[in-house]
Formats: sequence, C-alpha cells, structure tokens
Amino acid sequence: MEALGEALSCPVCLELFTPPVLVLTCAHNFCKQCLEKILIRQNCNHVNGQFCCPMCRKVIYLRGRGIIGLPRNILVESILEKFKDELEKIRAQEQNQLSQICEEHGENMNLMCLTDDEPVCAICKIFGSHEHHSVAKMSEAYTARKMTFIKDIDVLLQKSEGIVQARKETEKLINELLSSTTDTKVMIDTVGISLLKGIRCRIAELKTKLHEDYSTKLEKLHLIESETEAPRQLYQQMKTLLEQHSNSVQFLQEDKKLRRKMEKLIEGRSLYQDPSKYKISVRQYFEELIRGINIKDYISTTSDDMLTSTSDLYEARRPECPAFAFSGESPDQSFCRRVLGLFEKSGSKEQDLFTKASCPDCSSTPGTSIDSSFLKD
Repeated sequence: MEALGEALSCPVCLELFTPPVLVLTCAHNFCKQCLEKILIRQNCNHVNGQFCCPMCRKVIYLRGRGIIGLPRNILVESILEKFKDELEKIRAQEQNQLSQICEEHGENMNLMCLTDDEPVCAICKIFGSHEHHSVAKMSEAYTARKMTFIKDIDVLLQKSEGIVQARKETEKLINELLSSTTDTKVMIDTVGISLLKGIRCRIAELKTKLHEDYSTKLEKLHLIESETEAPRQLYQQMKTLLEQHSNSVQFLQEDKKLRRKMEKLIEGRSLYQDPSKYKISVRQYFEELIRGINIKDYISTTSDDMLTSTSDLYEARRPECPAFAFSGESPDQSFCRRVLGLFEKSGSKEQDLFTKASCPDCSSTPGTSIDSSFLKD
C-alpha cells in the first residue's frame, strides 16, 4: 500500500493527487492546482506558452489552449478513488482493533469487570486495579447486556408511545393559552379604554404582568413539549448502537452511557401535572383591573343597552360619564357579570367573580339586580 501511495502522489506537493489529475506529454502526472503554480513560477502566462516538466525537464507546449488543453488522466483518478476507499477501510480496521486493546497494558480486553462495569484485560484482573473485582467473560457479558439493551429499547418505545397523548394535550394547552391570552388582552384594552387617566397606569401594569405570565407559562409548556422528544431521541441512539456497533467493547462502553440516560429518563418526573396552572384567567385580571373602583358611580341607567356588544363599550368614553372613585368598595355585581360574559368563553363553568357576601349592597341597590336571562345566555 505504501508503494502504491507513493505512485499516486503528486511530485510537487508530495501528497495524494487532488483531482483533476493532468498528464503531460512526457507521461508525468500532476495535480491541476500544482501545475498552475509551476506555470506561474516559470512565467508561462500565455495560452501558447511553454514550460519545463519539473521531473524530466522536457519542454511542454500548451498549443493555444493553456492548461485547459492538457489531458486528464482518468485511469489514475479512478485508481486513486479506489485506493482512498481501501485506505479508509484499513484505518477503520486498525481503529477497531485499537479500541479492543487495554491502554494501560496493551493486551486484548477479553474480560468484563462487573464491579466497575467496564472491559478489562487479563493483566488488569491479575495484577492491576481490578484484582479484587468480580469479572465475567467478554462474550457472556456481551450477550447478557445485549439482551438487556434490547429490552430497554422496548420499554423506551412503550414510554414514547404513551407520551403521544401527553404531547397532544400540551399542544392543546398551548393553543388555549394563546387564545385565553388574546381574549384577556382584548378585555383589558376594551375596558381600559373606558377608564379615565387615573386607571391607565394600572392597565400598563396589568399588560406587563399578563405578558410575563404568558411568557412564563409558555416557556414551561415548551419545556414540557421538548421533554416528550427525549425518549424518541434516546430510542434512536440505542437503536443505532444496536444495529451499527463495530465490536463488543465499543458496544459495552456506549451501553453504560445510554443506560444512565435511560435510568434518568425513567426516574425523572414529568413536568406535565396540572393543566389548569398553564391557563390564564380573564376573571382574575378583570378583578385586578376594577379593584377598588366604585362602579356604581360610573354606570349609567342605560348600562344594559350599553353592554349588548363589545363595540358598544367604546361609548363608555363619553365626556358626561363620571370618573372612577377609588373608594375601596366592591364593584357592581351585575356590571361584572355582563362584562365577563362578553370576554369569557361560552360554556365556562367558573363561579361568580363577586359573591353577595363581598357586595352586600348589590342585592338591595336599585338597578343592580341580575338579569337571569343574561346569565343563561
């Protein structure tokens, strides 16, 4: 192989030919890029120029086409390609053999240390650091570990299939999170526009809080989503090792690493626990938005007609409407029900935002009675 390698080497760069390989009329071969350097050194810049072969000094004429007119040696290029393939195979075999040799003693590792869970040679067992450790034959350890490895792959495959449903639920939560966040923002904008200057600072604070709440929940959901990918990736690694390992030593070395990952994955707790904590409540933000505001000083006698649609809320900015009074009293229950009815999803089974206990005046105050037909809608 060494003699063949020398024959396939360029006499200029002393490396294996880099295609295209050009052959001169004197039968000497060169890399095209090396031949270009020779022409520059010999000041041969014309297409009809001439230069001397670096090997035999024979004068070579370019004959009007420059270096492009020189023929390629297809045979040499074909032999070179096959030589590189064989050279790569030889190197792979040498690397495979070296991987089975003990670095400390230079002997074949034909034993498996059960104490340290790693391949060792006979000298390591007799005189080395594994003298008092339990060992087994490499072939027996390889067969047993391979069977365990296959069972682990099956367990991992079953776990991956079981996570599919959790992944769907996570995607559903993400969509619901985005939808509820959008609805909450619409509610904040619509109600906030009807407020006077004193409430605008609170609106900005709520939007910031909502954005942080959304970002935090979305980040956790994406983390849960990425968690579902771990078993599939580990499954692919284990399957690849099972199908493509080159020798028992390499298999056992990689098996140790992958089994650790397997144990961590099985023992690890899933972040997917309570779906409700990944949602955003419109009711909660609405309560914070109107906290401490005396709604009864703001709502006119025509509030029922004003709240029939979301677009009508913008009329609340009329100049004759009084400003909010931060008196600390509970807001009007009927008004809260109507506003939440516009923004919360239909079919919501959440309880009332404010009970009569928190608003004792609502049941007796004229104009604040709850329309049962509205609640049914």
